Amino acid sequence: MKHQLSLIILSFIILSQKAYSQDKSDSEVVSKAIDKHGKDFLKNKDITSVSIGVLKDGEVYTQHFGELEKGKGNIPSNESIYEVGSVTKTMTGYLVAEAVVARKIKLEDDIRLYLKGDYPNLEYNNKPVTIKHLLTHTSGLPMSLPTELNGVFESLDENVPKEYYEIEKSYDKEKFLADLKNVSLTVEPGTKYSYSNTGAELIGYVLEKVYRKSLDRLLKESFLDEYEMLSTAIELNETQTRKLVRGYWMSNTTLSPILLNQLWATAGGIKMNLTDMIRYMELQLNTEDPIVSESHKVLYDNKTLKVAYFWRAWNDKYGPSYNHHGGTTGTQNWLFIFPDHKLGISIITNQSGPKTPNLLSKTVKKILKDIIKA
Repeated sequence: MKHQLSLIILSFIILSQKAYSQDKSDSEVVSKAIDKHGKDFLKNKDITSVSIGVLKDGEVYTQHFGELEKGKGNIPSNESIYEVGSVTKTMTGYLVAEAVVARKIKLEDDIRLYLKGDYPNLEYNNKPVTIKHLLTHTSGLPMSLPTELNGVFESLDENVPKEYYEIEKSYDKEKFLADLKNVSLTVEPGTKYSYSNTGAELIGYVLEKVYRKSLDRLLKESFLDEYEMLSTAIELNETQTRKLVRGYWMSNTTLSPILLNQLWATAGGIKMNLTDMIRYMELQLNTEDPIVSESHKVLYDNKTLKVAYFWRAWNDKYGPSYNHHGGTTGTQNWLFIFPDHKLGISIITNQSGPKTPNLLSKTVKKILKDIIKA
């Protein structure tokens, strides 16, 4: 009996050591992948810093590389707050999904139900623009309003941040709604994908009207408070503003201005730190949340492109995934969610240019491959 008891205890010790070794190995794999590919990313021309966060099986991994300002040695941290640009749209999508689940909004609603005044122009061939069309960039609305913004990035010169800022500074919600009346659709809504910040801002108008609350308040009540995302907002407080990171446009040596976001900011106005981004991943990986499930539903599929509630939906050897890129004139980031692997990956840099999105996505794919392969 004593001999059998000894064998049982010995077996338990061996199994415990094996489990501990496996956990340690998994942790090392993720950390090494971030370290290797983060350092490689930093070798690219014009890149000064990068912050990478991974959530895998509930475990958090973050690393930071480089310096926020050239030559100053100020390393980013988990508390550094960034403009996340169009990743904002996924949070806007969550708010819409919540409204759909609560039956406050219907996907097939003609958006003119929520607009004051007449907008006969917001239809084509008697097919109106709907909430669903706004969420999937198939409304036919222009990329941006005012239309002057649409040509700013075409020059790709050093003055882009200043030009964008000056145009944005003289624009507001009233002018947006007036310009919306002059938009002319040239294609039937729902038939063609064409990325539109105008549509995402219009969603903000709808949400604000339905709930009669500011977008910051809606975000807090929806998920920011529950997930303790304490450094995420459209309008930052004084303490948060001191942690807000500015970045560089292309090879500029001067920092770009922070975007003003004087509309509803639902297209790209949220700021957050890496700690909160990890918590947002936790929300998005909670597949039991009916709002998350709704927001991941594919609403547009033309075989080569699938779009959920602003999310780009994908399905490959890694299973279903959801991603979105975000960029301003000083920062860029990419967020990926892989539900089957209980995995989220975020990569943020305070540099922006036409080559940066590809560098970001390639780095994420390398990290993903190393983690899954192990």
